[in-house]
Amino acid sequence: MRNLTLSMCVVCLALTISACAYLTAVDKPLSQWTPEVDQRVGERMAGDRSTELLVLVAFSGGGTRAASFSYGVLKALAATEITTENGPRSLLHEIDVISSVSGGSFTSAYYGLRGDRIFEDFEERFLRKNVEGALIGQVFNPLNWVRLLSSSYGKSDLAARYYDKILFDKATFADLNRPGAPLVVINTTDLATGVRFPFSQWAFDLICADLDQYPLSRAVAASSAVPIVLSPITLKNYAGSCGYEPPAWLEEAKKDEKITYRKLEARGLEDYLDQKKRPWVHLVDGGIADNLGLRTYYNTVSLIGDPHLAFDKFRHPGVRQILIISVNSRAKPKSDWALERAAPSLSQVIGSISSDQIDRYSIDTLDIVRFAYKKWAEQVSTPEHPVTLDFVEVSFESVKDDAERDFLNNIGTNFDLNDEQVDHLISAARKVLHESPDFQAFLDRNRGSVGEQ
Repeated sequence: MRNLTLSMCVVCLALTISACAYLTAVDKPLSQWTPEVDQRVGERMAGDRSTELLVLVAFSGGGTRAASFSYGVLKALAATEITTENGPRSLLHEIDVISSVSGGSFTSAYYGLRGDRIFEDFEERFLRKNVEGALIGQVFNPLNWVRLLSSSYGKSDLAARYYDKILFDKATFADLNRPGAPLVVINTTDLATGVRFPFSQWAFDLICADLDQYPLSRAVAASSAVPIVLSPITLKNYAGSCGYEPPAWLEEAKKDEKITYRKLEARGLEDYLDQKKRPWVHLVDGGIADNLGLRTYYNTVSLIGDPHLAFDKFRHPGVRQILIISVNSRAKPKSDWALERAAPSLSQVIGSISSDQIDRYSIDTLDIVRFAYKKWAEQVSTPEHPVTLDFVEVSFESVKDDAERDFLNNIGTNFDLNDEQVDHLISAARKVLHESPDFQAFLDRNRGSVGEQ
């Protein structure tokens, strides 16, 4: 008995040490900030793509449902050929930026990491895997109990380890710097303020953290960390230690006479520069702040204040066409409790309220971004150099067949879908994109056609 007790103590001690070692290896300070870091990001956005065409794609949240739906759009774009000043090109390879949230972040991160290989193994490695069951198994595994006893280690940390094992293979953000890759922005929500916090170079510059060394799996885990169900992912704030110089617009925005959106955003961002005020940043599901992933594109232009400078930052100073594709897997499931006299349960009430709030905010975001980019395109246009905007929304609402739309709307946001559900989501996404009048208008101008892969 004594030997058994001693052995158990040794095992527990070893697990505790391994858990602590893992924790301390995550957050890395940025040794020295230089403007060249931002220059490198801009070069990635340019790549070998057309400088006259700016393609911005956004993937919404919604578990494996969102991951499958956005994957279907990628398949459709891969089969779409357009003609640019560089000749015939797959539209997929013309994507400059993908901004994603929650479930959509699994697709964006894997495509950013593996490129066209996503069409070979993403379905097997993630979409058709019972990820939810595996995560529950991780929580109930006694080997993980010691880790979970730590106040600095939670269920999302376990989830990140699992995502790394099945999908990301210890990749960091530095591994996204492959030739021809789009810029991938994974969005989360700062739990303390409720504002969007992206895993992007400029956000990590604010807190003097090294984005290149950060594990991709943890960013995705943060983006999909549904509060209560999963724990926050925490970043250490190293602000003030790397010589970071805030952009000029930050100071300009604080001087705005009126309380503008830009001024409020500047105040919030300034808080991150005070390490004593914000020593830690606790991140949860990005869908709370923006379930569409579109705010990335709105903020990039609105905060700078000048669309000419913003498109320069996108490395498209001579842009002639802007294509924005919003992939929205928001569903409207039937609520059986609405047909009964008995009051809905507490969980049903909470679910309905949170879902309705996100839906209303998403509708507003769609209108705001569409209107803003239309205005910005007009502002940079001249008679000699007109700039067009095509805003394409791919959603369940655009599915024409009633039965098919009902089927899609009743697929949950869990991480365990059957093959039939995954097949329907992929097929519907490709069909909705192909049938979009806005998408067809863009293709007509670029002499492209949609084929089958």
